[in-house]
Amino acid sequence: MGIRVNTGKKEELKFSNSKISFDSGHKSIHTGKIVIGANKSTGKISSNNTPNMQSSMNSLKAAPKKRKNDSFMDKSQTTIMKRGQKISLSQKASNLSKLLVGLQWDVDSNCSQNLDIDVSVFMVDGDNRTKEENFIFYNNPKSIDGGVTLDNDHNAGIKDCYDSVLEMDLNRVSPKLQKLAVTVTIDDADEKNQSFRYISNAYFKIIDASQKKEILSYMFSEKLSGETAIVVAEIYRYKSEWKINTIGSGFNGGLQALCDNYGIDTV
Repeated sequence: MGIRVNTGKKEELKFSNSKISFDSGHKSIHTGKIVIGANKSTGKISSNNTPNMQSSMNSLKAAPKKRKNDSFMDKSQTTIMKRGQKISLSQKASNLSKLLVGLQWDVDSNCSQNLDIDVSVFMVDGDNRTKEENFIFYNNPKSIDGGVTLDNDHNAGIKDCYDSVLEMDLNRVSPKLQKLAVTVTIDDADEKNQSFRYISNAYFKIIDASQKKEILSYMFSEKLSGETAIVVAEIYRYKSEWKINTIGSGFNGGLQALCDNYGIDTV
């Protein structure tokens, strides 16, 4: 499965292999956006064992999502994390197979256009590289090992409390993978003159979905301005446990910059 970086040209995208085939037809490709096989609004993906994902993964399109109230959530023992802090997730979470990452943010009313914000996860191996199938995003929403799924919440019924959610089962993550980098980007940010200067009150939270209990909370919108991509946090292996590092680092260059950072070859 090939990764294609937008070049500003129009071209016909067709691809097939033994597992996946798709034909997205003619589409405009815009500089700075990476497309894996298909566009999130027009691509067609089909496979004997892969569900059709084109309609469900429009990823925070159009009008801002109205979040539901999360007052029912148990936040009595939430750990408030600061940028660059590292703690043991294995010690904080009672059930590593029922974790939920919830992300939420507010958009400045001065922003004249809707921000098309995408959440992605780079599942990185020991060589600090990410195989294409281990890049979790709108057109590849579930990892092969079942450890990470975009826009699911272990059937807890709480995903509408956040702008984006990641269902995680760390016990299923392949032992070859060493860290899970949670990232946020603005689609076509350069063309629209958009950046994270329009974002405030942005939070990264880890929830025990089985108990509807918030474990960790980190505000990642501090010290950001003109960036178009953010590495929010990394969940990583350390000896026999999982730990978390709140990164909060901004990048210019959007998703392309993140692919370079986490070792995805682009063509």
